[in-house]
Amino acid sequence: GCKHRKTPKNCPLVWDTGASFGLTPFRSDFIDYTECNIQVNDIARSNTVIGMGTTLHKFRLDGDDFFLPCLSYHLPTAEVRLFSPQTYHTIYGGHSTVGGDRVHMYIDMHKLDIPIDREGSNVPMVHNCGVTAQEMKDHGPFIRSALPKYERMVDSLGAW
Repeated sequence: GCKHRKTPKNCPLVWDTGASFGLTPFRSDFIDYTECNIQVNDIARSNTVIGMGTTLHKFRLDGDDFFLPCLSYHLPTAEVRLFSPQTYHTIYGGHSTVGGDRVHMYIDMHKLDIPIDREGSNVPMVHNCGVTAQEMKDHGPFIRSALPKYERMVDSLGAW
């Protein structure tokens, strides 16, 4: 997790194939947002998701910033951000491959390289992934919302 008080700047993003949705402790990560009240349980305790929507995350591609959205829950008590590749690929397309020391995300004609921290947490992790208010203003309007896809998923499964 974040070693000090978590902030949008210092909190990493874990690329998590086990996550049904993305997750973030920060309201500022969202392009769009709807409030909700969903109880989620982990091993130690129960937590409440207070919102969900389309988040925007910063990756690096050939030395430049590259922005990807994700359908994410807002859980203020989360220690890290989670990115759900299967949710991303279901909504936005592309595919990923997982190797022993890195993940490759293939999006259009781009290949994102995400290293796996073999000495530490042994998961694919992205640092400096927080999007500034200016970056959100510049890129957010061009990102397709993930919420309509979520609403179709809930409709097909029935209300939670």
